[in-house]
Amino acid sequence: MKVSIVIDLGFGDCGKGVTVDHLSRVVPENSLVVRFSGGHQVGHTVEKDGFRHTFSHFGAGTLQGVPTYYTEHTTLFPPGMLAEYQRIRQYQPQVYAHPRAMITTPYDIAFNRARETFLQHGSCGVGFGTTIARHEQGITLYAMDLMHPWAFTHKLLAIKHYYLNLAKGSEFEKLAMEEIDNINEAAFIDVCQESQSLFKIKTFADIASSYQHIIFEGSQGILLDQCHGIFPHVTRSHTTCKNALEVLRQSQVCIDNIDCYYVTRCYQTRHGNGPMSTQQTITLINTESEANCKNVYQGEFRISEIDPDLLAYALDVDQSYHGNFKIKPHLVITCLDQRPDFQATHLVEQLPIEFASVLGSYSPDAKDFRAIKRD
Repeated sequence: MKVSIVIDLGFGDCGKGVTVDHLSRVVPENSLVVRFSGGHQVGHTVEKDGFRHTFSHFGAGTLQGVPTYYTEHTTLFPPGMLAEYQRIRQYQPQVYAHPRAMITTPYDIAFNRARETFLQHGSCGVGFGTTIARHEQGITLYAMDLMHPWAFTHKLLAIKHYYLNLAKGSEFEKLAMEEIDNINEAAFIDVCQESQSLFKIKTFADIASSYQHIIFEGSQGILLDQCHGIFPHVTRSHTTCKNALEVLRQSQVCIDNIDCYYVTRCYQTRHGNGPMSTQQTITLINTESEANCKNVYQGEFRISEIDPDLLAYALDVDQSYHGNFKIKPHLVITCLDQRPDFQATHLVEQLPIEFASVLGSYSPDAKDFRAIKRD
């Protein structure tokens, strides 16, 4: 079995989707994309034959016919999953989920949005972080619970009371109460029951041996990692290879080799509040199709000059989790069509490790991947 791990070296939005799509094209009939961090808050844009789609609830290999697996480290939001399915149903997406993949509810989203209105930490406003925090408190709702309506309904009620109590006395209590009062709980339950047809409950060990190529699709970026980002502008997730390697250890599958594809744009980006390490203004072209835009909760999409030292920090962070695994590093530089004069080889020379390959991406379509020649 061949394993590829796709990791973002920045603050997210660096091109993980197109990289996963590129890797999915090698043996699409025998590949599996595994989501091992984050959840439905991601936005991974892929293009094929003129059709462009931003994936949130399905893996970025879907346009190649590659199925997706959601681990216990991830979240699912059934209404969003159903809506996205309608846009890509012609590709017949296949999804598997760990029994303990976490379910986001409208209550998670309501509390997230009310709080973010005051705190302005840069949240996407779709309830990912609040879902993780709730589970850490033992107020759980899992994919497996969808198959047990009585338990699901009562757990959902417990979640509602959890947030009502959490909101009391807060500076955003009124707004949170208004958000919660507007939730149609019965409609959410109906959608959750309908969504069961979209995925099958399996453990990773159940299905991994059926595939030749396992592609781990990361979320956000190392610089937003809950342990290594700059608090409070972080995500509640391990965005390094940590979770992916943990899944492999637990499954005890036979691995021939592991390739890690570290992804960066040819400039620094940050969507939402939080520090950036450079402030130098840059000029881009071919940005008409940029998928990131201002979000009422997340804020502005910002760009600046790339910082090799910050990339080196992210590489050091990720390598600290490799342990006894032998991992071959690769570098992927995306959005090169937006900076025709960018010196990719100069960037590579400033980074502290030797890459097995350096790839360049020139559009959201993986057909525009090519190797970057080095002296």
